[in-house]
Amino acid sequence: MRSRRSTRWFFLLFCLSIGLLLGVTAVIPTHADEQRAYSITPQGNDSNCDFIAVANGIQNIGGDGEGAYLLARTLIPQAGRDYKEVFYTLFGSQGSDQPFAPDNLGAAPEAFSGLYQALGYNAVAVAAPAGVIDLDFTRAIRDMLAAEPDRAFAHVWITPYDYDPMARVLSVEETGEQERMLYPYHEVVVMLASDPERFVVLDGLVGYPYELSLSDMAYLLRGFNSVIVVSRNDGSFEDHQRFQISREGQPYVVAPLGGPYLSFARTRFREAYQTWGRVIGQPLRVVERGRSTVLVPGEYVQYVGTYADGVTLAQLGSRMAEELLQAGLIAPETVTLSGSADLTNGILLWVEGQFGSDERFHQMFGRTITPEFWLSAEQMQAVLPASVTLASDSYAQPDGYIVVLTERAMIVWTPTCGAWLVPLGQVYYQQMHHRLGME
Repeated sequence: MRSRRSTRWFFLLFCLSIGLLLGVTAVIPTHADEQRAYSITPQGNDSNCDFIAVANGIQNIGGDGEGAYLLARTLIPQAGRDYKEVFYTLFGSQGSDQPFAPDNLGAAPEAFSGLYQALGYNAVAVAAPAGVIDLDFTRAIRDMLAAEPDRAFAHVWITPYDYDPMARVLSVEETGEQERMLYPYHEVVVMLASDPERFVVLDGLVGYPYELSLSDMAYLLRGFNSVIVVSRNDGSFEDHQRFQISREGQPYVVAPLGGPYLSFARTRFREAYQTWGRVIGQPLRVVERGRSTVLVPGEYVQYVGTYADGVTLAQLGSRMAEELLQAGLIAPETVTLSGSADLTNGILLWVEGQFGSDERFHQMFGRTITPEFWLSAEQMQAVLPASVTLASDSYAQPDGYIVVLTERAMIVWTPTCGAWLVPLGQVYYQQMHHRLGME
């Protein structure tokens, strides 16, 4: 709980008096701990409820809570930036150890994008419109937990009786965006109680498990109405990927662009990051060249987070070039292994119109690795899923397509439609669906 009164006792008082604030007897020490021993890491006079929630959640589904706490602190950057990207603090690299203050607020839900996957768990982001008491949303969280009652928890952001949804406005340097910051708030873990109309709450400030009704939790969630539901993956690596993909399209499930991926997208795409960097699915773990990374699928790109090396974009254009070579659709000498081929004609004009200059385009999507080459409609359909729309008239191009590949993108051009960027992120995400038998 972030408060202008930086004493631990204030927050203990808040947590213990939620029921009084609501006008009901909401906080009940749970008897569930008589049947199950919950482990709660205590929180001091600091703003570490973010990382404490990670520890409490992981510990109580059978994982290493202390290790998760330490790794979470490493993986979530600490800087005085938009708290959708980082742990918001003006106190330096160990700012989360400082007392609660408006300048030391922690992270918003989006900042945890990819974190739990990096820790080795399944994790799904769910959200409803902020500022609204939505009991159906809370029931949806309950139902997700009920599907795996001993293996799942929800990391939730709660707000007290009174809060300011615009306590501060942060300016994002790369994009010029003005981002609102909510204050105060607190982060806790909830698990299922024996009564399906109640949650067990694990709070580092309180120190013992207590219960809240679904309606009371709906009230406390209203500020953000954003939650991460985390569960163990006791199956194979592919089972984790299937789980992440299978949650797409379910009620309240969202695919936020947050954390280091958001920082990277804003830096790379600037004002256009919501166009070229738009996310289309949940983060999931992948293994490439022998190392595990967290992939965030986008429409045109795929973000790859190794954390040791930061975030980068997958080389989807180079991957497409390899596939075209293997299919015999282009000759080996077509692909430029070093240097960069020039963009020309209508494709160059389109790039300059969309991105301001070809240099800016190359900063986003890498160097050009092929000159213009031609593919027939049938050849194009052979390498791209039919669900990927190429243009307003799709594959009905009797004269085929002029194509250029860069390291991370595919540009096509026709006389009737001009040039456009093919959504290679979507193409290869759908290939993953197919490989996992999910089509």
